[in-house]
Amino acid sequence: MTPDKWILGLSHGEVNSSAALIRNGRLVAGCPEERFNREKLTRAFPRKSVEFCLAKAGIALDECKAVVQAWNPGAGWQKFNPLISGQRSRREDYFYSVPDNLMEMTGRGDSDWVRMDFADGNRLPQIYYLQHHRAHAANAFFLSPLEEAAILTCDWRGEFECTTWSHGRGNDIKLLQVQHIPNSLGMYYATFTEFLGYRPDSDEWKVMALSAFDADSRKFEDAIRSTIRLNDDGTIELDQSFYKGALLDQPKLYTSKFVELFGGRVGRPGEEVGEWHYAVGRAMQSVAEDVAVHFLKHLYERTRCPAVALSGGFFMNSVFNGKLVDKTPFREMYVSYAPSDVGNSIGAGLYIAHCVHGAAREFAYNPSEIGPAFSDAEITTALRRRGIRHRRVENVHQTIASQLENGRIVSLFQGPMEFGERALGNRSILADPRRKDAKDRINASVKYRESYRPFAPAVLFEKAPQYFDVPQGFESPYMEKVVSVRGQYRDALPAITHVDGSGRVQTVKADHNPFFYSVIKAFEEKTGYPIVLNTSFNINGEPIVLSPDDALTTFFNSGIESLVLGSFIVEKHA
Repeated sequence: MTPDKWILGLSHGEVNSSAALIRNGRLVAGCPEERFNREKLTRAFPRKSVEFCLAKAGIALDECKAVVQAWNPGAGWQKFNPLISGQRSRREDYFYSVPDNLMEMTGRGDSDWVRMDFADGNRLPQIYYLQHHRAHAANAFFLSPLEEAAILTCDWRGEFECTTWSHGRGNDIKLLQVQHIPNSLGMYYATFTEFLGYRPDSDEWKVMALSAFDADSRKFEDAIRSTIRLNDDGTIELDQSFYKGALLDQPKLYTSKFVELFGGRVGRPGEEVGEWHYAVGRAMQSVAEDVAVHFLKHLYERTRCPAVALSGGFFMNSVFNGKLVDKTPFREMYVSYAPSDVGNSIGAGLYIAHCVHGAAREFAYNPSEIGPAFSDAEITTALRRRGIRHRRVENVHQTIASQLENGRIVSLFQGPMEFGERALGNRSILADPRRKDAKDRINASVKYRESYRPFAPAVLFEKAPQYFDVPQGFESPYMEKVVSVRGQYRDALPAITHVDGSGRVQTVKADHNPFFYSVIKAFEEKTGYPIVLNTSFNINGEPIVLSPDDALTTFFNSGIESLVLGSFIVEKHA
């Protein structure tokens, strides 16, 4: 029997550190470190996540064939670095300075990865340092069921890259073209996030939600377009007299000239949003979509593939994702459950497994539920240790459906934790989408967040075309697309219908998540609607819950009214 080949992927030091484990080319475990250390978007080394992955597989670190970090410091060898390589200050600098000096003698070329080997007695596997955007591309393509696809990655930056165009076929990815900073669509989006008074690289989805409001944005759109040039080769140029995110030693991502475009006003953190915010947000999103379409049309011309796989933080933009097929020549698209940096541990591991070690692929659905799971016995131990009254329920699905029908806010703690930034039924908060007050109640008593931000509908896969303006067979398993709620149902489903009549839909299949499917099915039997409101089980500013103790703490620190952990229910009574 051929021994298993294990590869451990890391995303360390970037926004939201994580680890993932690959076995013979197949993803088997993974977790963001924030779920363990409870530090939102932590950059800490993902030690607990690594320990979880290895424990789940029952292996030690030295049984891994390789470890791979989703960032390549060797990208800095593009030119000679006299600060380190000219005259070293520490002997540790040899790792960088020796190759840099030798490249001065042999010439410099691009390298997708650098590998570090250790003597046998060290018990360390080979360590690869992989280009950030190769990890993104692998996350997009190798998590998809697509045998061939065009691949676009787009974020603020990875090393010096911000956008890449690639072509995936089988177990290989061919890089076609690269755009470097400072001409970054991700940086553009972050600039407006900060300009509107939010945190860049964190609150971009708040700005995306603003774009749905009906505001006169034409003047601002024209102003923004004047700062961007679309090139014939598919790239862009951002006028650097407006954008200064590439100047890392200076505050703010925008210049005074940028502020003048918008009437001299700057958004203030925490201020009440109004017409100006809506107009700027709408204009910014519109231009961002035009830039993304520009990228994608060029990619289609290069590849002529009918399908495209997408990754990088920009493709957390579910509003654009829902329009992509209509706006571009592509007929099929795929975005994974973790396209942002947190998913690069997965992408890095898959890239080395397939592109370097030649592992065969399985063309199948890849679930996000690859994190820690807890048995009823472990749940009971937590409940009893904290002296919490609870009861076992025989028909969990029916119990949850009845609670929702009665207007209660219900949190779910079931099965393995989801990896990505969206809860998909295992670590979720649910409510009745027919209740007009449900969104406001959750925002006010659980999420403590802006009232204008919408919540997602989770719908039975086969019923989605009845309630949403999508074709038969439409899939959005990871809440990755915003689509229109059909007009006749908007008033009936106010809790999940955004101000523009849209919803960030999650389609649920029976064979993908049988438990969650059964909950929604039971709710349909009681109400006639195969849809529930679904949002992540966390309080604003905290990570999604991982353990029974996390679930109980969040439950008692919020306005959630019922908590279903495995086969048990904990309730608050009026």
